[in-house]
Amino acid sequence: MLLTPQSTTPNRIQKYRTLAYVVTILVYLVIGAAIFDKLESTEESLRRNNLTARIDLFRQQHNISHQDFINLTRTVELRILYRKKQWKFIGSFYYVTVVLALIGYGHAIPNTFAGRAVTIAYALIGIPMWLIMIQSVGERLNSLIRFVLKYIKRKFQKRREPQVTAMELLTCEALLTVLTVAAGSYVFHRHENWRYFDAFYYCLLTLTTIGFGDLVPMQKDDYENFGWLYILFCIMFILTGLTIVASSGNLLILRFVETNTKRCQHERYEMEERRRQQVHIIGDVISSNGRLVTLEDDEDTPSFRTSNGAQHITLDNSSSALSLCSCRAQPSLTACIPMSCKKKFKRKQQNILNNSKQSFVKSQITNTRTLRQEILDSLQTKNDIDENIALQRSYLPVEKIQKRSSI
Repeated sequence: MLLTPQSTTPNRIQKYRTLAYVVTILVYLVIGAAIFDKLESTEESLRRNNLTARIDLFRQQHNISHQDFINLTRTVELRILYRKKQWKFIGSFYYVTVVLALIGYGHAIPNTFAGRAVTIAYALIGIPMWLIMIQSVGERLNSLIRFVLKYIKRKFQKRREPQVTAMELLTCEALLTVLTVAAGSYVFHRHENWRYFDAFYYCLLTLTTIGFGDLVPMQKDDYENFGWLYILFCIMFILTGLTIVASSGNLLILRFVETNTKRCQHERYEMEERRRQQVHIIGDVISSNGRLVTLEDDEDTPSFRTSNGAQHITLDNSSSALSLCSCRAQPSLTACIPMSCKKKFKRKQQNILNNSKQSFVKSQITNTRTLRQEILDSLQTKNDIDENIALQRSYLPVEKIQKRSSI
């Protein structure tokens, strides 16, 4: 009979894990939708009602029709859109930077067919190059941080070959991210006259490449009116911040992959260990409740052997109770020992081994005592025989003397 522990295959575990990820994301999306519905819907209704009242008041004061008001609104929107020279070199440079960085503020949009076609081709070619560059620079940044940490440990801990852990690298990357966001928030707060929280909000949305476009720097005036240092800072903020975030994400992904690989290796090792622990048994099997499970020659299913007779059971019901076996020449039976019964099997096996050792020691002590008693008895018998012989030899000369004197 072949007894194997019940186990779930790694593929099934991976399927369950993937399903759990999908369900978790869906639940998280539902929770987020409910939160923003609660926070923003009421404010949106108030703003819409206020805007409608102001539009009606404006139309009544100036006595214009609805279509004229729409045309006026469209004209004002275009005036706001084209109030600055967006497509000069510096503005175009900022535009292509935003395109390759996958941010997409929407502050500048090409209106010509050629401009939109070139944007598509430019993005398809440039985005892979951008990602490769960010990945490479992030790796060099991680190497630099690792070198600095090793130098510090070697300097203060007096170690020749100090080791830098992934958690230490992640901590340094997190500190760099916080410093970058804090510095950028302060600069945008000063130059754009935003609230500090709004500047912080913009920095986070930019570095996470969300880019709603509700807050965009350098939109109040022409680019030529801004200082070159500030323009360079805006571009370098995107490059540096995305590099730091990409290196941090790279470390997190490597950490996750390493953990997942170790988990898969552990599961594979457990499977191999369970296969090596398979036991081939022929004969009766003792269940965990003490009853004897046997398989007769003409039976396909095992049965409980009790004082009243044999009670048939199915394999599914009996497999959870099988824990120990005794071998006989009977047809083989295939069953499974669950993990909960595996410890019971080991404990019973250990108890049997301990009892057999104790019985063997007791029998050896008893045999030794018996042998010792036999040896003592044999020695005592030999001593008695020797004394009798010596006594007979002492009587022999007296008899000879008496015979001689009589003669």
